[in-house]
Amino acid sequence: MRPFLICALLALPACSEGPYRLPYADGTEVLITNDETTHSTPDAPMFDMRASFANEPLVAAKAGWVRYFRDTGDSSAPNDRNNYVWIEHPLDYCQASGSVPPGGQSGCRACARGAGRCNEWSLYAHMAQNSVSGTAGLSTGDWVDAGQQIGIEGDVGFTPCAAGDTTPLCGRHVHFSVFRPDPDNPVLIPDGRGTYEAYAEANGRPERIPLFCTSAGLRRAVQGSVHVAAACP
Repeated sequence: MRPFLICALLALPACSEGPYRLPYADGTEVLITNDETTHSTPDAPMFDMRASFANEPLVAAKAGWVRYFRDTGDSSAPNDRNNYVWIEHPLDYCQASGSVPPGGQSGCRACARGAGRCNEWSLYAHMAQNSVSGTAGLSTGDWVDAGQQIGIEGDVGFTPCAAGDTTPLCGRHVHFSVFRPDPDNPVLIPDGRGTYEAYAEANGRPERIPLFCTSAGLRRAVQGSVHVAAACP
């Protein structure tokens, strides 16, 4: 059964069009600390997750282009702006001129919104300083494959520890979301310590809820669940 149909049978609103891998290297044990209903912005399907060990690599959850990133934020400055990466995923839609993925786009399906406007994007936030441009060596416009390193898990921006959690680096995690933007309606979404740029559709939130590829197959990212990161088939 197609992942989208599974998602629909689970009665999840606004499903993504396909599965995404967990944004960690293969074999990494990942704890879901917030899901689409428990995140601090419950009206938006967003996820928080963290690895069992600190300084774990973050990877692209699906192949695509690096469209925006910031990695100059410093975790020692609590009021510094967030570090983040946005990746645009072309899926199997016909792309806009000049935005054809490696391998071409033969047999693509048309997008009713116009070429390139049915693509889904993923967002990764709170990444370690200089880990996108330095550690991963990425630049805006680069193509990344699913599972390719895009940075390191961090705690830059507003990353408060959970009540009673006094463990070292308790604020470290990656904030992850999948969304389909409307490029004609740019807005700023606050992250608690400044802002990061984002797009929203004219009517409602743009986020989508994915199923995630894990070592045990497709799974929902439910708060408190633990999964082992693996590639999608």
